[in-house]
Amino acid sequence: MGEKGSVCVTGAGTYVASWVVKLLLSKGYIVHGTVRDPDGFNDRKVHCQGVFHAASPLPSIEPKDFQKEMIDPAVMGTLNVLKASHEARIKRVVLMSSMAAIMINPNWPKGKPMDETSWSEITSCNTVQDWYCLSKTMGEREAWEYAGKTGVELVTVCPPLVLGPMLQKTINASTTYFIELLKGNL
Repeated sequence: MGEKGSVCVTGAGTYVASWVVKLLLSKGYIVHGTVRDPDGFNDRKVHCQGVFHAASPLPSIEPKDFQKEMIDPAVMGTLNVLKASHEARIKRVVLMSSMAAIMINPNWPKGKPMDETSWSEITSCNTVQDWYCLSKTMGEREAWEYAGKTGVELVTVCPPLVLGPMLQKTINASTTYFIELLKGNL
């Protein structure tokens, strides 16, 4: 099978990203994965045609400082990937967002399907102290703003709970949620 080019996948050890890596490799792409290394994406030796940005903090316990542990890394990490992509003239960035970026919206009209105009409301995220929803909302909003200014071709995917066979040995956040649901703890 011939090589189709190279793709960078941030957060390559996460559930969704590990499946993206596996699929890309099976289709003949060279994959450069980053795993919790803030400088990994800025390596100028890596030349990619596209980027899948899946890295985002999702702590298993309540953060002591949600701004420092969740919001800043989600927003700055996303912007850093977009800036590096723009500088490297990478054609397309796929942002693995989450339904968390759209689900806390108490003023959305009942029965109206949610689409790209629906966002979780910042005030509501703060009120219910859902820092993950806040981090994903702020990160995606900043990504769209940056893409609009620079012309970076951006695509976002907002999946809900992610379940299925795991490639990692550790349990991901969605699976943990499902296990707790089955135990009756939620």
